[in-house]
Parts: sequence; structure tokens; C-alpha cells
Amino acid sequence: MTTTSGNAFLDTLLERTPPMASQPRHGQNYNYPRRLYLKPDATVVWLQGDPHNRAYYEDKGYKLLSEQPSRGESKSEVQRYLQDEYPKILQEQREKAAIINAIRRAESRDAALNIDTDYDIMSVEELREFLQQVKDEAGKNIRVIVGKHRDDAPDGRERRLLDGVETTATASIEDLERRRQRPSPPRPAGV
Repeated sequence: MTTTSGNAFLDTLLERTPPMASQPRHGQNYNYPRRLYLKPDATVVWLQGDPHNRAYYEDKGYKLLSEQPSRGESKSEVQRYLQDEYPKILQEQREKAAIINAIRRAESRDAALNIDTDYDIMSVEELREFLQQVKDEAGKNIRVIVGKHRDDAPDGRERRLLDGVETTATASIEDLERRRQRPSPPRPAGV
């Protein structure tokens, strides 16, 4: 049901609300999942998701990214960030790192080059221009080659950390007892 109140502010707020009200979780006192927040400097970070920390971060000006799609949207803010924006940011960071590494290698190979700059404050375009200046000074063609990279999605890193760890709580007492009574692998001789 779409209603317009005639007030642009209220209509904007209404567009941001989830299509269905979600049931608040009660009874959880620990193990809150981490949540994505947008910091005032326009970076997105994973931080604690418990109610006290959420209030603290929001008081500091951080915006909690929504996990449910807004009205008329197919993706939540979290999904849009992880699926659409994060790959772009990651690609830009990799390009910046490759350019910076090429500049540093050129400086280490040519004793006449003495580079003094703060790479953190430079955009990719500024780094490309700076690389061109280094090429002109060194008199050599410095190439930046970026190869393939594995997917470094945050959930992929977490899954790799938990490889081999039982994370489900569905095992019965009998299952646990069977696992405990399994014969252990034989030890090498002399140990």
C-alpha cells in the first residue's frame, strides 16, 4: 500500500522503511553478529552489533547499514555494499597498491630518485600522474601489471578461519559421545 502524505520529508522516510516490520529479537544477551556501519569519513567498517555499541556508534555519527531492503528496493544496504560497492573499492585499492609498489621499486633501483610523498592522501588519478613523473625522471618505462586475485569477501575470510571448526549446535549428546569414543589416529613410533 503506497500512500503519499504530501510531505516530502515524510515520504523520504517512508521509502527508507522496510516493507514489513521485523520482529525484534529478545533474549539474546551475547554473541551479537558484527554489523556494517558507514563512518562520517565515508568508509564502511564491520563493528559490534549489540544494542549498547550500536547506540554508541550512532551517537558518534556512524550510520548502521540496513539488512532489510527498503520499500521498492530489491537489495538491502548491506547487500548493495557487499555485492556492488565493495568490489569496486577493492579493485581501486589493488590498483593504488600496484602503482605505489611500482614507484617504490623504481626508487629502490635508481639511486638518483629520492621520492618523498604521502601516498595515503593521493587518489588513483593522482598516483597515475605521479607514476608518469617518476617515469620521466627515471628515463625508463615503468609498467604496472595487475594479475588476478582471489575473492577477499569478508564472509570468505571468516569461513576460511573457521575451516574444521564445528559451528552448528545441532549435534546431540549421542553424536558428541560417538565422536569422543572414535579411535584417535595412530602416533608415529618413538613419540
